[in-house]
Amino acid sequence: MPQRAVVIGAGAVGVASAYYLQRSGFTVTVVDQGDVGRGCSYGNSCLIVPSHSEPLPGPGVIGQALRFLLSRTSPFYIRPRLDPALAAFCWQFRKYCNRESAERGFEALVGLSRASLALYQELTAAKEADFFFRREGLLEVYLTERGVGLGRHGREIMAKQGFPARLLSRDEALAFEPALSPSVKGGLFIESEAHGFSFGYVQALARTVEGRGGRIVTRHPVAGLRIDGRRVKGIRIGEPPNEEEIESDVVVLAAGAWSKRLGAAVGISIPLQPAKGYSSTVDAFDGAPRVPVLIKERRVIVTPLGDRVRFGGTLELAGCDSGIDRARYGAVVKAARETLKSDFPMKNEEAWCGWRPLTPDGLPIIDRAKNLEGLIVATGHAMLGFTQSPITGKLVAELASGATPSLPLEPFRLDRF
Repeated sequence: MPQRAVVIGAGAVGVASAYYLQRSGFTVTVVDQGDVGRGCSYGNSCLIVPSHSEPLPGPGVIGQALRFLLSRTSPFYIRPRLDPALAAFCWQFRKYCNRESAERGFEALVGLSRASLALYQELTAAKEADFFFRREGLLEVYLTERGVGLGRHGREIMAKQGFPARLLSRDEALAFEPALSPSVKGGLFIESEAHGFSFGYVQALARTVEGRGGRIVTRHPVAGLRIDGRRVKGIRIGEPPNEEEIESDVVVLAAGAWSKRLGAAVGISIPLQPAKGYSSTVDAFDGAPRVPVLIKERRVIVTPLGDRVRFGGTLELAGCDSGIDRARYGAVVKAARETLKSDFPMKNEEAWCGWRPLTPDGLPIIDRAKNLEGLIVATGHAMLGFTQSPITGKLVAELASGATPSLPLEPFRLDRF
């Protein structure tokens, strides 16, 4: 009889875990309190970018964050509030704001991202996930001379990591991407990168899972895990009197920012903060860029998605606040207007915000829970959840089946904090 797996979370990481668990011989049920892909997978910036796999903490980040506190429209913002969990998180975060931790974290994240990009190409070639996917590179642009200097340094780092990157003067950048405004001072084109419609990816992979006999249960919150001694035996979903119990041999906790609460209920400490990001998606317009554009100084990304264009950015530690701060949302759109030549219309505008799960060291957790047999945790990918989704799903399946992991999992241990 095949082993049974339940995956909590129907986002990019959860659905990828279900897919690779199926390929490893498990029967699979996916459960989500919302709809498939309606969390961060719905409105993120849609990049698959191994070259930009830096962890958030690093040298100088604390000083920069303190300066950003002076502006509510800054790329990184911590909403001042009395929150012991946030204070504890920031105290842990500071330990990783050094060069050694940043370089070690970057190496680990690049390994995940590169492996994931290869899997994306396999999935799309085999039509396992049929969605809008392009490998046309990423153009990083600079609005200041200081930014151009950072670009030169960035190219040196990318060369050491084996990423082909071409530094562009102002005129070269404008010739390469005619959508850019003359306010751009220069650019860096990284030709190996990809992008794709993340929501379409999750939906397509979910259809593949269902087509192979998997069950996907949406709009059912997880009431709790079913525990027998020190082993997970399944989950409970829904609310009395309509509560349902789903038995399983393996439970995968891939619920993004919600994973912390679900883990705490069974004594598993998962140090996460919900890091809110914003995006605006509009109909494609004349003068839209043909490749994704990262506006370095503003930390804003413009992503062409076929008949739509998305502007995304910002990271805000504001707790579980689901409201859209119009000033911060407006700063994302303003950065796009500042950088693009076209005075684009906001036709069929869709404003969005969502919570990326952030760990203190900026690396995800991909590990078995040590004190609860049968539970695997896969969360904490911050801004790289879409980028690293396929390889995370494959690693989860390898953990569940006892196979040798495709990549070293030491950097992603649950007990490393």
